[in-house]
Amino acid sequence: MSENTRIWNQVETTDPEVTKKFTGAGGFKGTAIRPTYLMHRATELFGPCGEGWGWTVLEDRFDEGAPLQAPTKEWPGAPMICAKVHTVKVELWYTGKAGQKCTIQQYGHTPFVYLQQGKILTDWDTAKKSLTDGIGKCLQALGFAADIYLGMFDDPTYVDTITEEFKIEKAEDKDAEILRQKQERIDWLASAVDTIGKAVTAYELKTLNVKYIREATRRNEPAFIARITRAFEERKATLEKLTEDAA
Repeated sequence: MSENTRIWNQVETTDPEVTKKFTGAGGFKGTAIRPTYLMHRATELFGPCGEGWGWTVLEDRFDEGAPLQAPTKEWPGAPMICAKVHTVKVELWYTGKAGQKCTIQQYGHTPFVYLQQGKILTDWDTAKKSLTDGIGKCLQALGFAADIYLGMFDDPTYVDTITEEFKIEKAEDKDAEILRQKQERIDWLASAVDTIGKAVTAYELKTLNVKYIREATRRNEPAFIARITRAFEERKATLEKLTEDAA
């Protein structure tokens, strides 16, 4: 472990159980993480909040944006108003090596007055959301949940792998969990081979083969790919013989 990434390496991997997919404005898609999880990870690493780490709000303001016009049907004669965004500047501190105080500064933002689906709305939770955003960005600079921000959660294979790792880590009987996961993979392969062996047409066989090979590749199981390929070739030969006999 590099000395420069000693914190990053400890906090970069995220438990998939504390994440969820979201679609934001403009169709942007991503992975959100529960803020409390990040605070728990910071507490594990630095100590209790307020003792080993914490934050200070340096700025707290509302910024005006573009003009908004409410629908005249619902609000005749409505005045033109400006969109507003709540902004906070946060300084996160934590106790570093030899007890020195280390700091990181970041901004958090949340729409306060905004237009959505033709309606002008006000979000009264902006202060809480902006603070959470600012703290999260400070922790991001230290490497917290880096796998999400690096786009690794877009790869299902990565998510499957760390999901299994976290299940083992949290299991009371780790050996039993390892055996359960192994048996689960064996059962999946047996089901795939059995289904391929029951294909009744060449088209169905090809479709199943593509499906299972893709899944085995995603699971990073080269031995499974070889077994599925063998099952495919065996069933293909059987179907061809049946066709010849019928002719």
